[in-house]
Amino acid sequence: MSGNGELKNVPTIKAYKNPDFLGLPTSRHVRIMCELYEPMQRLDQHNIDNYFIIVGSHLVMHPEDRAKHMSDLEQQIKKLTAEEEVEALRAKLRFSQKMQAMDKYYVMAMELGKKLGEWNRQRAAKGLPSYHVSTGGGPGIMEAANRGAYEAGDKTLGFGASRPEWGSLNKYVSEEGAFEFHYFFMRKFWMAYKCMGLVVCPGGFGSLDELFELLVLLQTKKISHPLPIILLGEEHWKKTINFNYLMECGMLTQSHIDMLAFKDNAEDAFQYLIESVRKAEESGETEQVETAKRRRLEAKPSTPSKKERS
Repeated sequence: MSGNGELKNVPTIKAYKNPDFLGLPTSRHVRIMCELYEPMQRLDQHNIDNYFIIVGSHLVMHPEDRAKHMSDLEQQIKKLTAEEEVEALRAKLRFSQKMQAMDKYYVMAMELGKKLGEWNRQRAAKGLPSYHVSTGGGPGIMEAANRGAYEAGDKTLGFGASRPEWGSLNKYVSEEGAFEFHYFFMRKFWMAYKCMGLVVCPGGFGSLDELFELLVLLQTKKISHPLPIILLGEEHWKKTINFNYLMECGMLTQSHIDMLAFKDNAEDAFQYLIESVRKAEESGETEQVETAKRRRLEAKPSTPSKKERS
């Protein structure tokens, strides 16, 4: 009511534009559906048929960036006098020195991303289905793979997961391929849904999680098509996971180990991936896989019987 006693029209807001409503626990299913269908629509819109996932540590750097980072730390240490501040920077320097040996994987991931980006552009020129480079969108190995594909002039994808310590996705992710998920299981779904190959560089829990998740999906036939899994850095991975012991005690068989391919450089990893694509396309598996995926995603739920409803 206005000051002169006149009634005013009541403002309204549509439910689907109401942020207070959309943020409620009771609207969780709406948010989940958004994270299911918006990526599907965007991937289709930009003709992104398939992708290779490249994962690894977010802590590695390009060797040149590492050298500059360490030089900056040394200069800062020289200028400080407070012992606590000096020791904090020395700890950072020691950690950076430890990580230096792993920075070679940044270069490998960048080289692999570039090779795949160039190969994918050649396919596009022939009208063939696409295979883009995709990562978790963060720094380190993820940045390196995206950077390589970006420098090749190809679209590159990043599936982010609301990581405040990373901020936004790295600068080499294409705008049309930049996704950020609130629900981790939806991120996992989309990383696996169009994945036709996984390359795992040395990393921590996140990289191990991606590796074992896809291995389990393959073992349980939830993924029924051939999906190459490459562990980049054979010596590192055989120290990290004692596959031989797991076989000795009966936890794994040779068929499980055969699901993995160990490679030590970008060229070998690249050749292994494109050979897998070649075989799948020649056998007709690629087209069958895409058709089956589309049918499952767009299938309408069946009407329950009277017995199921009771």
